[in-house]
Amino acid sequence: MVHICLLFQALHFHFRIFYFPLFISYSYTEDHLTLPSAAYLTGWSHGKEALKTGSYDTLKGSYYVNCAFYQDPSLQNASDDTYKDFPEYTAPNVWPPERLLPGFRTTFEELCILVIDTGVLVAKACDKYALANIEGYERDYLERVVRTSTTTKARLLHYFPPKLPNGTENETSEEDVNDDSWCATHIDHGCLTGLTSALYIDEAAHPPVFPKLDHGASALAPLPALSSALSHDAGLYIESRTSAVTKVNIPSSCLGFQTGEALQLITGGKFRAVPHSVRAGSGNMMANVARNNLAVFMQPNLGEVVHRERELTFAGFAKEVSGRFG
Repeated sequence: MVHICLLFQALHFHFRIFYFPLFISYSYTEDHLTLPSAAYLTGWSHGKEALKTGSYDTLKGSYYVNCAFYQDPSLQNASDDTYKDFPEYTAPNVWPPERLLPGFRTTFEELCILVIDTGVLVAKACDKYALANIEGYERDYLERVVRTSTTTKARLLHYFPPKLPNGTENETSEEDVNDDSWCATHIDHGCLTGLTSALYIDEAAHPPVFPKLDHGASALAPLPALSSALSHDAGLYIESRTSAVTKVNIPSSCLGFQTGEALQLITGGKFRAVPHSVRAGSGNMMANVARNNLAVFMQPNLGEVVHRERELTFAGFAKEVSGRFG
């Protein structure tokens, strides 16, 4: 029950933050939440992520937070001074002012801590299997990574409705519906990703409303959420090693976890990164529906070696991943 309450609080804040620039005053703009020097991987990001096609992703907005606070509440970024030239992880978090989104930071941090705590339990199960089946596997490796990392990063995701706020429509062809119209097929580059269930909101029926600055926290009323997506084919899809594609539904009382590319490297392919995508679904009923959820990427510290033969650290690997898309 604690998880459900935190999830809904965080995602209700999260829904508002993606329309933040439409409501804030001239004295506090979108620029205050973005961090170009960190390649937009800390704070607010929309239309900055390069896709394989060379275009930029405008179908979803992201709010990134470094979860070093899991180790120490005073930490807001990776604590390794060796990698000060890697602002994607070493830049401190950017939070909206408490007076504009009261309670957002506290709720967000509490939910991330809950996801990571659960990730420790999942890591223990993975370690037990790996120790019995993978030669040379370090005992308790994944648990150590999840429990001690200062590079774990959370990403609040808002998938904009197929019909955009200005009245135009995202192009959602039948081919797109059956592929990855909201988020292209990809793999995560960390070790383990924790996912909350998705929160769907009909923006036509319940548009985001912000309080005036002098109204305070009491004006932030909960947003009515749909019990599920209005289209049966909208949502998260994963791909197996045999290329079979399966739709995954995470109940609101549960968390989902998937493995990433760093763990694939560390285990020589015994664990495989899970290809996944998000579909917007078919039919006009989804035209005004937005999807919201939280992903927490649990990954090694920057100096941790993830490929022994190449002596490749996670920092080097993360830079390689960034270079794939220019």
